[in-house]
Amino acid sequence: MKLPQIRDVGDIGVVTDIRPASLPLNGFSRAKNVRFDDGRVSRSPVFRKIKDSLGFNPRFTYGIQGVYGGGFASIVMVSDTYQFKTYQNGSVSSAQGSLSTTSASNTPMTGTNLADIAYINRADKVPAYMLNSGTNFAVLPNWDSTWRAESVRSYGDFLLALNITENGVGYPSRVRYSNLALANSVPDSWDAADTTKSAGFNDLVQMQSGIVDGATLGTNFIIYSKDQVWLMEFVGGTFIHNFRKLYSECGVINQNCILEVEGTHYVFDHDDIYIHDTHTRQSICDERVKSYIFGGLNTAKTNRCFAHHNPELDEVMFCYVSGDDMAEYTNGERCNRAAVFNYKKQTWSFMDMPNVSSSTMGTVSSSVTYANSTAVYSTTGGTYFTQEAGYDLHSLFVGETNSVDGISSPKLYGLDLSDAGSLAFPLDTEANKSPFLERQGIDLDELSSLNGYKVISKILPQVDTSNPNKQFTFTFGASNLLGDATVYDTSITFDGATDYKIDTRVAGRYLSYKMTMSDDKDFGFIGFDLDVTTTGRR
Repeated sequence: MKLPQIRDVGDIGVVTDIRPASLPLNGFSRAKNVRFDDGRVSRSPVFRKIKDSLGFNPRFTYGIQGVYGGGFASIVMVSDTYQFKTYQNGSVSSAQGSLSTTSASNTPMTGTNLADIAYINRADKVPAYMLNSGTNFAVLPNWDSTWRAESVRSYGDFLLALNITENGVGYPSRVRYSNLALANSVPDSWDAADTTKSAGFNDLVQMQSGIVDGATLGTNFIIYSKDQVWLMEFVGGTFIHNFRKLYSECGVINQNCILEVEGTHYVFDHDDIYIHDTHTRQSICDERVKSYIFGGLNTAKTNRCFAHHNPELDEVMFCYVSGDDMAEYTNGERCNRAAVFNYKKQTWSFMDMPNVSSSTMGTVSSSVTYANSTAVYSTTGGTYFTQEAGYDLHSLFVGETNSVDGISSPKLYGLDLSDAGSLAFPLDTEANKSPFLERQGIDLDELSSLNGYKVISKILPQVDTSNPNKQFTFTFGASNLLGDATVYDTSITFDGATDYKIDTRVAGRYLSYKMTMSDDKDFGFIGFDLDVTTTGRR
């Protein structure tokens, strides 16, 4: 039996929750640090070192756009002890101002921007603010000093405070909104009793659990608890805002786990990942990777979860602390896993995350020149032209020290393609793990009876890289019974510079293979041919 060519191996992605024998031939049963796009498998983005040795462990980050000369952003970083620092043009400076530090806390933080002012909120603190052109944060004025909010977000011309404690009394379903904000000014009132202002509040008394967070969606604002979703819309007049329930039995797992992408909300829930447009709701992980994600998720650390949108690659990353069988950064307190969804191709994959706790979008400048660079050209992304532009937004992450897993200091990372990237910063060798692909349970029932005992004699992989090192590692295995563990043979090195085939004698009713490599090069894996012989029943 000769197997036809297997192509378009990037079309299906990884599907962990269905028996491998039920997958199409170009699907994968496990994969990480890879992307599925354009009919091929390639390397996932890599972490570049924007700044290391930050001097503190950042818990949260928020990008304020266009405040630094040349259009570069101010990247705000806040620690567990409520230290405020900013990264601008290669330097880290204090932005603490008059704010007091506290004892360490894992309490989530939120960030938002309204009327050219940035706001950072932590549930046990009065919200902090800073002008986009400012250098220090300060306590938000016109806010009652006894109030605390789980989340602070902007909506239209209003600042919203969600899940409020007022004078020691909790109002977990309360949405409080400020008076209309003017340019370069914080709201001048939160007083609902002042009839000359637009400030007010609404208690969503039908909610069974407290509000967790919210986010804009088009012209509306969507409010999420653990188990309900509500819509808030501006109507003006006496009522100012209208509220109505959208969904029950779904919500959000943590703050910063809601993303607006192309008119749709992507939501990381406590037992699902779903999308909705206020009219229809749909799981995007069910019967694909749902069981794998939530079976590995550390439920004691759900307050570390966050989501990130990478518009350059059409991907949404759902980040969490995992104990799954592919995890490598296993000794940190922050996120070590991202489930990555490509919403253009509808494919899933996974990434190793180097103990990161938050992400943002921002513009960053590099001062790298031939005179001062210590990086190797092959591991540095971008060009000297791209670093001068200053207006391209990049995916930025903050991570903590994790010496047991080899992360030597707290860092600000940039997420970038390995070969075709645009960030002129060195690849961080501590923060990246090797790509990995595995497909188990190939039964070839389209071509042969399950009685058939298949023997692979030759494989012709179509995989290439622009890197001088064109070596890839393949491992082949088999099993005879559905559900039996795969027995893998010795690994084989395939060198694309000299080889066109791999010889092997793996045999069984269910065939499997793995592919990996030892470095961070990008690659393109588009398919392979198998030379298979069926030898009859055994």
